[in-house]
Amino acid sequence: MNPSILHFSRTGSILKMLFFLGVAAIALVVAGLMHVEREAPPQSLHLSGMELPAPAPHRDPLAPFKIPLLIVAGGVCLFYAGRHGLRAVTREVAARIEGGRLHLHSSYGAKADPLPVEAIIDAIFDRADRLPGDASGSAKLGARLRHGLYLRYRAGGVTRELRLIDNDIDGGTEQLRHFAAHLDAWRQSRRTPEAAEG
Repeated sequence: MNPSILHFSRTGSILKMLFFLGVAAIALVVAGLMHVEREAPPQSLHLSGMELPAPAPHRDPLAPFKIPLLIVAGGVCLFYAGRHGLRAVTREVAARIEGGRLHLHSSYGAKADPLPVEAIIDAIFDRADRLPGDASGSAKLGARLRHGLYLRYRAGGVTRELRLIDNDIDGGTEQLRHFAAHLDAWRQSRRTPEAAEG
């Protein structure tokens, strides 16, 4: 595989799409069940010759917020399912190095595209839990199984960060490792003329 190009992984994208579809389905089904339960008429108890009133309903103080929150969560999951589904269908380029510039897919939200290789301050390839940045304990625990490429760059006078993770990339860890080495070689070649001039 070409070390200067990263394609989105079709398998990884499909698995993520199915995961987000499952979470969205659960959220929307639970919201629907809560709505049906809230609208159900109170039931009265009938015993032989005696009618007992229905027990007082148990009012949940957060009930008015739960259904909209579940619907929003389902909508967000549907957005991510669509995003990963589109990646799986199109198999677009996630990142490529061309002419001394790093071109990133629009979903990464890089503020400068293409990004000059000289603007990259740090490029670290390591296990995902060892990469710089804040993450919760559970996220770091799961990240031990993943590898990533952490990029810190300057764009518009502001330092920004970006992570490329192996399960998003076709070829996984090995392709990401080759891409990181190729990117580092580009960075070193750009620094050598600057050092010779200085």
